[in-house]
Amino acid sequence: MSALGEERVVVIGAGSLGTVYGAALARAGLDVQLLAREEHARAIQESGSVTIDSFGERRQVPLRAEWRPERIEPAEIAILLTKTPATQEALDSLAHVRETVMIAASFQNGGAKNDELAAWSGQASVVGAVAMVGGTLESPGHVRHTMNGPSFIGELDGSSSERVARLAALLEAGGLPVVVTDRIRSVEWSKLVHASPTTALPALTGLHLHQIFTTPDLAGLYVDMVREGAEVATAVGVELDDWGSLFPVRTIAAAPPDEALALALAHGDRLVAAGMTQITVSMLQSVQTRRRLEVEAIQGYLCREGARLGLPTPITDLCYRVLSGMDATYS
Repeated sequence: MSALGEERVVVIGAGSLGTVYGAALARAGLDVQLLAREEHARAIQESGSVTIDSFGERRQVPLRAEWRPERIEPAEIAILLTKTPATQEALDSLAHVRETVMIAASFQNGGAKNDELAAWSGQASVVGAVAMVGGTLESPGHVRHTMNGPSFIGELDGSSSERVARLAALLEAGGLPVVVTDRIRSVEWSKLVHASPTTALPALTGLHLHQIFTTPDLAGLYVDMVREGAEVATAVGVELDDWGSLFPVRTIAAAPPDEALALALAHGDRLVAAGMTQITVSMLQSVQTRRRLEVEAIQGYLCREGARLGLPTPITDLCYRVLSGMDATYS
């Protein structure tokens, strides 16, 4: 791979989170081009930079943006952060880019993200990735960096590699903490199992995240859905773990029911004590704006894998069917 600062980067689906990643890699010295919605891309084009508010510090980060896929230039690093219903269309529109890609990393939600990337740029280019990073699009060309948890990255086969170490170093140089792991599939599945209830239950109830954990009946559903997801992960051959910055899904899945419920309720109490009482999860935001849901990538994926392996997932399946029906009415 070329020397520091010589790689070109394309961020596919640069909303708030994609812009945070693109800005970090630009700050590390790389030539970054965002594929974003037109209004956001135009604002960045006009100023030549993006405004990032990050925990009391405002930065103007020079980078490029485009909304027309045909004007995206070939790149060595591809970061995928579209909403999952838009993934295939976005990748299809960038067929002219994939031949040069040496590292492709999806920080999306869902279980099929790595397979979709591999079909686009080849299996050899794909590394596993999980984001515990948050961002909010304040206005076109202006993003607020709201959560600075780690980005987990690693080779999908569990090996160590120079390219993963280099991508980690670049992200850290741009201000994002990184954990390099030889168990990236465990991280990806642990997040998926946690995301299934924490996206579905707020989307179906209209409640903030802390209310799911402070309401015993809903916290109990969270536990039940984690247990269903954990059984699927075990059958797939992935060992879940209590990864830092992720909820302890391994402990929740293994604990006796009363203890698991107590852990979930205690998490709700911590959210309230920390003042985190206005968290509107992304799937609920999509319901509120009637945009396509990531239900196929999260709950749908778990249900399909469970069916393939002969494992019942009744609560997850019910949530999936209701959310899928809602999604069918959105444009």
